Amino acid sequence: MPMRFLRTITCLAWAAATSVLPLTTFESTARAQAAPSAVEQAVLPLRHYYAAINQKNYAAAFAVWEKREDGKAVNGQSFAAFAGGFSDTAYVNLEIGEPGEIEGAAGSNFVEIPVVISAMSTAGQQQKFAGSYTMRSSNMAEDRSWHIYSAKVKKIE
Repeated sequence: MPMRFLRTITCLAWAAATSVLPLTTFESTARAQAAPSAVEQAVLPLRHYYAAINQKNYAAAFAVWEKREDGKAVNGQSFAAFAGGFSDTAYVNLEIGEPGEIEGAAGSNFVEIPVVISAMSTAGQQQKFAGSYTMRSSNMAEDRSWHIYSAKVKKIE
């Protein structure tokens, strides 16, 4: 409730400072509720990641991983190894649990997102995985979007 109030006040302050006609409290609240929260912004790339995998767009999926200077993902995987890892995947289904709190450290924000992944192979074999992804956003870079920083996912079935 206090965050909604703060967003409403922020909207009203912006309208007053920019000489825009004042918004009603209802309009301000509706706009504030429509804006995704920081946690929702951290979850969104994970959804895009699995959508890209389902579309066999491995370049787009690989782009969600944070990269090292050599172009490999932070986990050390090259694009070729990454794409090859999905060669027998027909589709994946992602279930996202309740994300943790966003934590800051050394100019970055981190959030852990629990997941359950159901996958079907091209041979019709179903597999299930569970674990979590850690997403990272830099406070220092111009691009402050969220990227996969690490994954702790294990086969459960």
